[in-house]
Amino acid sequence: MSTVTMKELLEAGAHFGHRRSAWNPKMKLYIYQERNQIHILDLSITVKKIEEACKFVRDLAAQGGAVLLVGTKQQAKKCVQEEAKRCGASYINNRWLGGFLTNFSTVKKRIDRLLELEKQEVEGEWEVLSKKEEMGFRRELEKLRRNLAGVKDITTLPQALFVTDLKIEEIAVREARRLVIPIVAIVDSNGDPSLVDYLIPANDDAIKSIRLITSKIADAILEGKTLWEKKQEVLEKEAEEEKIKEVEEEITKEELEVSGSDEIKAEKEKVTVKEKGEEEELATEHLQQEEKPEIETREEPEQKKKDAEKKPKANEGQDLKKTAKAEKSKKEETTGRMKKAKSEKDT
Repeated sequence: MSTVTMKELLEAGAHFGHRRSAWNPKMKLYIYQERNQIHILDLSITVKKIEEACKFVRDLAAQGGAVLLVGTKQQAKKCVQEEAKRCGASYINNRWLGGFLTNFSTVKKRIDRLLELEKQEVEGEWEVLSKKEEMGFRRELEKLRRNLAGVKDITTLPQALFVTDLKIEEIAVREARRLVIPIVAIVDSNGDPSLVDYLIPANDDAIKSIRLITSKIADAILEGKTLWEKKQEVLEKEAEEEKIKEVEEEITKEELEVSGSDEIKAEKEKVTVKEKGEEEELATEHLQQEEKPEIETREEPEQKKKDAEKKPKANEGQDLKKTAKAEKSKKEETTGRMKKAKSEKDT
């Protein structure tokens, strides 16, 4: 962070205050001495206050906050515009529009109107219109540019105000205090330090003094913006790394799911193979059970033949036995008859 020295402040005439008759007693702590009825400000305190203000502005810009530079007095117009453009901040250097902060929605409409007119001018839409209508649009555009050229890129309320003169910018200070917006201001010996959050006791009438302090504030804004950009780059890299990690995790999950599905498929195939094997075994057993009676049926006629062959043999044996018995009985009958006949003859 760039610092300011007492020599630079002395060369810029920042130590000169107002006449004694115009001073504000609240500024007594910041007055070094009185010389020729003119108050001399204590530059050692000014150096410390500038460092505090620059640190606050830098930290605010490093967090993405916006600082609005306000300097509508003749001595501050040019340097406020130049330094604001250098650091890329918004500025008001022509006239403070009443309600710029407290009625920002209405002011934003006028800013949108300014952007619309500039777009029409660039695209050449006024060439078709009559001369009178064209001149009316150009006058409106010039008026809006005078008052809102430095804030046409603003979209929301600023997070802080830098004011070059408390007396001239009294309305801006009141609006900022009503909205509790921090104020960084150059406070001369006739100013009220209680209205400011970060005061810089210095001469607010000298062009060199205003330019020096405004340039230090602009440097702090630039430093804060560089820090903010670095943070954004780091966040973007982290976001990209997180996205890459998420993609890798998704890929690994998909691979795991695919591998798991393959394993599940393999297991399912094994199970199906086992089931098929079991089904086939059951089917073969069933078929075997069904085939056995067929075999038996096939074997039945052969067995019947064998049985039929065996039965006649058995019948033949029985018949032979019967015939033998019948013959024996016949022989016995005949022998008996013969014996009876012999006996009868003998008698």
